[in-house]
Amino acid sequence: MADQPNRIDDRYAATERYTTLRGIYKDAQRRLSEIDWNYLSCGTGDEVTLKENTSVFDSIRFEVPLFAGIDNPDTRTKVLGFDLSFPAFIAPFGGGETVFHPDGHLAIGRAAASVGIQQMVPVAAAHSLEEVAKASPVASVFQMTFVGDEGAALDMMERAKAAGYKYICVTYSPIRQWRERMMEDRFTIRGEASPSNFGPGKSDPAALHELLDFTQPRWTWAQAASVIKRAPLPCIVKGVSSARDARASLDAGAVGLYVSNYGGRTIDRTPPALETLPTIRKAVGKGVPIIFDSGIRRGSDIAAAIALGADAVALGRIIAYGLAADGENGVRRTLELLQREFWTTLGHLGCSRVEELTREVIASGSTRSGR
Repeated sequence: MADQPNRIDDRYAATERYTTLRGIYKDAQRRLSEIDWNYLSCGTGDEVTLKENTSVFDSIRFEVPLFAGIDNPDTRTKVLGFDLSFPAFIAPFGGGETVFHPDGHLAIGRAAASVGIQQMVPVAAAHSLEEVAKASPVASVFQMTFVGDEGAALDMMERAKAAGYKYICVTYSPIRQWRERMMEDRFTIRGEASPSNFGPGKSDPAALHELLDFTQPRWTWAQAASVIKRAPLPCIVKGVSSARDARASLDAGAVGLYVSNYGGRTIDRTPPALETLPTIRKAVGKGVPIIFDSGIRRGSDIAAAIALGADAVALGRIIAYGLAADGENGVRRTLELLQREFWTTLGHLGCSRVEELTREVIASGSTRSGR
């Protein structure tokens, strides 16, 4: 990273279509049908985890110093070898992103590149991993599920390596999710929104299709470790929600952890992801890279996650709001506003650099996390 800190300048904000994240959220809801909005915003079951993912952030109270001497905080950081303009990645959400805009992850990647962060691309994306890599200079992490044939999983990893990805993000394939709003709407992913990593010319489509087949048996840790150790790229494990699974991921050969409950969209009544983060960080120590998602709505949420143990966050649903509101421009503006609010939070907390965000900025007893 360069020696000079990045200067955040909002003088041109009045010329922008959106001046706040609130405006992007409202425009996304206005532009989408009720059925598509439910697909974007729903969780599983009674949506307890969905709500608690954000309410746990609402319990955070910052300890703000009166005099800190901070002029222009530097939001840049380095995670997994990537220089980031602020500590964020695009989360690997997919399986219908073209419902929000036909360019899907192509537009998202271009926006991420313009702001200076990296993109995680899901196996369920509407465009193939090669198409996204060609359109996006920051498509650096390919996410896939561990299910079905091990050879097919390794073949998919080889494709990702050949396309230029630097890491594989692996997770398990759950039993079907019980998303009642979608069930009541009889929602189905339409047309171009169907995944494109399984079509003609993509190795063995029948075998690769197993990678999205929820009826396949879930893998054991032994299977996961076997594939991770044979993988052509280093692997990060997503869905970590306990110290036990964090240690098992590292024992299996993972080079990083991704703390997440999938935004409350997989199973209800799991702990809010932020609650589990400090325990996981304590269990693995300072040297293991940790990416966090689930519940991020603001730049101040990013600061809280970093203070409680994450190295960076991954942005999913909030990016989909930007995509639905105004395509690539909406995603770019979402990222800019998040970075600017994060910058403001850093300054108020008396932190000149991201590395200075530690548990000390959180007021004692203000959060349920780490209990």
